Amino acid sequence: MSAPPPPFRVHEPGAPGPIVVEVPHAGLLVDEAAARFTRVPERALAADADIAADALFGDAPLEGAALIVATLSRYVIDLNTAPRVPTPYEDKLPYGLREVRRRSASGEQWLESPPPRAEVERRVRDVFEPYHAEVGARLAAARARRGVAILVSAHAYPDVLFPGAADVVLGTRGGACAAGWARDAVVEVARAHGLSLALDDPFPGGHALERHARPGDGVHALQIEISRRLYCDARDLAPRPEDVARLRRFTRGVLVALTAASAAR
Repeated sequence: MSAPPPPFRVHEPGAPGPIVVEVPHAGLLVDEAAARFTRVPERALAADADIAADALFGDAPLEGAALIVATLSRYVIDLNTAPRVPTPYEDKLPYGLREVRRRSASGEQWLESPPPRAEVERRVRDVFEPYHAEVGARLAAARARRGVAILVSAHAYPDVLFPGAADVVLGTRGGACAAGWARDAVVEVARAHGLSLALDDPFPGGHALERHARPGDGVHALQIEISRRLYCDARDLAPRPEDVARLRRFTRGVLVALTAASAAR
């Protein structure tokens, strides 16, 4: 068996600021060990990925934010859902794998049965925990350096599954994961860019917010979901470069605004 691909890559900022951006669902790889149990049609890999979410936030390092991007598909393990390894008395998927649909957004059925316990444990140990350890370490460093840290969990959603949803959905888990000034900074930038924004509906925020946010200790977390209709062709799922560039201006504006708002605290 060849060496597995690293579960994530980190794009370092030039001058580190208070923000860490994590992109858990843009990966399209299935490592060799997982492929023995998880055989995913190629189109399903893309259809259920947050296509080009890493590109949408690609300017993050220019604004002092570490950019952490998962390389493996959510079909290996969902990094934004709390995993649970089954006990010896259970025969069911952990939450981190159960949340990946057996039928993809593109219509293909991909999973006939759950992987064995040892494979689930490997995915949690070698993929899930190292990824979140990196996120946590980066936030701790930002908090020590600036007195405040902000996690931006970056996503893109298929509007075909959520018709009528806003251009941008800002997840705060009902306000529990970030102070009002952080929420308001994103709202103002979306308005300035002519983008509709909804708060927590239909994406209130997942495991990354629940795990890493500690607003009382100065660690805030926001989930930002951007509709794929804004930049992606619905038929072949190809990103449109000019629209990606336009949305990069929005996301960069968000990071600028969050950095400024945090400095004013």
